[in-house]
Amino acid sequence: MKRTVFTSCLLMMGSMIFAQNILEVKDNSQPNDVFSSANDEAAVVIHCHKSIPLHFSSTMDKTVEPFRTEVQGNDSVYYLSFPTGSRYRGRQLMISSSSYAFVTIDLELQPKQLLSFLVFDPNSTVDAGCYRTHRNKGIEEIKSSNYREARNHFILARECSDCDTTENNINIALTDSLILFRQKGDEAYELLDYVTASNFFAKVVSLNNLDDYATTLYNNCIRKFADDCSSLFSKAEYYYSEKEYDKAKELYEKVIARECRNQTLASERLNSMTTLERAKRDHARVFTYEFRKDVPFGFSYGKYNIHKVGGFFQMDFNSTVFDAIRSDCIYGDEKFPELNMAFGWTIKIAANIVWIHVGPGVTTKFYYGTYQSKKFPEVGYGETSLLDTNKMGNDLSIPKTSFSSDDYEDAWKKTNVAFAISPVIGVTAKYSYFAFRLTYQYRWAVQSKLEKFMGNSRLSVGVGVAF
Repeated sequence: MKRTVFTSCLLMMGSMIFAQNILEVKDNSQPNDVFSSANDEAAVVIHCHKSIPLHFSSTMDKTVEPFRTEVQGNDSVYYLSFPTGSRYRGRQLMISSSSYAFVTIDLELQPKQLLSFLVFDPNSTVDAGCYRTHRNKGIEEIKSSNYREARNHFILARECSDCDTTENNINIALTDSLILFRQKGDEAYELLDYVTASNFFAKVVSLNNLDDYATTLYNNCIRKFADDCSSLFSKAEYYYSEKEYDKAKELYEKVIARECRNQTLASERLNSMTTLERAKRDHARVFTYEFRKDVPFGFSYGKYNIHKVGGFFQMDFNSTVFDAIRSDCIYGDEKFPELNMAFGWTIKIAANIVWIHVGPGVTTKFYYGTYQSKKFPEVGYGETSLLDTNKMGNDLSIPKTSFSSDDYEDAWKKTNVAFAISPVIGVTAKYSYFAFRLTYQYRWAVQSKLEKFMGNSRLSVGVGVAF
């Protein structure tokens, strides 16, 4: 608490030092002073050093001009007269001078009254006395950032008989703080510790905003700090993209420790690397070869996390798909191109060994011939034995009709697509680097007449690696 109050005093003193020049007023009036005038007027006499010319205005009078001005020693003396009476109650006299803030005197004047005031610059070294002379010189040295010279003046002021001990101790403490903060800032700057250096230089500027040296180095620190942060983050990003996570992690941690502008993104990168490292340690990624009836070629890839839900993707197909791509499939073929795809979620259910996987899927099968438009190949068009087997079932029987050879070719190779919605559910067991999957697939044919063609369900078995 004491330190907080003391710091506040220093900041207050620093702000007072660099405010606009001020004037102070001292009332030197004597009770028996009388102003001789023919009317019910009163007079005010203002004394001020001749180096500070004064101007006057009033809240009750249109103009305020001295009726006499004279020089007495080093002072200029201004004589002002004012009318009195109840209508002039609350009069305020404003006194101003170039480069000074104006000062106000409240005047409640009575007829024939004579008041006398001394106006002076409390920070002037002219005729200021021992203490004020050294104090004001010390303040001027602070303005010039010559802190050790300023401290010397305050030490000398301490020996003056008119010394204001409380004020002088605060001034000495102010210079001690300025000297210390600049020294610490310089040391940190030499060590390239721009954060610490900027903090110290900021303290100097807060106490003396006229210190160009501290202001310049503070701005340099901010710029160099930003450059260093940018360089660190760029290097970290490079190592991250190259998957050199150990090097990237070290640099991201520096970005965060220095509280750089990119510290939020650096934290996200660290979290991502932590997740990847945990997945690698737990062998969370699983790749398996999948076998299913009629579609022997398949694979599955997924994330089987210990602490959170993962995901998977599964696809299988048969070799007839490649024949379909080459347009080598015709009506009467005994095998049909088939493709299955599924994706979904993985959830651990037992002892870091068994997971359940579930999700939506789709099945596509192709069959050939123009069954619905009543344009069918005629029995005996080069494929009599295949046509007679009638593999497609009763609903797809082959009426006999006559077509040209072009009609035959188009009709036999016309592609028809059958769809089924195929959600899947299953279990995955993995231990160390080995993984085993068992998946049940339910099929709901989009066209009910193709239900038997598509089948109601399938099982698939997968064997693979966890890494």
